[in-house]
Amino acid sequence: MSKIQVKYRGHLAAVAGIAGETMEARNVESVLKSLREHHGREAEKTARTMFITVNGESILLLRRYKTPLKEGDEVSFFPICAGG
Repeated sequence: MSKIQVKYRGHLAAVAGIAGETMEARNVESVLKSLREHHGREAEKTARTMFITVNGESILLLRRYKTPLKEGDEVSFFPICAGG
């Protein structure tokens, strides 16, 4: 497992009660599991509806929830916004 930085924004920050934290994780899925363990089911559910990046790159362009993490990576959760 690698020590990483996690940033929460929008409703997720409110549900988790913090804007970010340091944790150990091997991939994005393990970040979500840790989020549930430490901040509850609603936090994990909210996180899964958000735009997730690893070092500024969408996990949709990587390996999604299986995206591996290395020491010093930053995982960020952003609210999905639509405009018109």
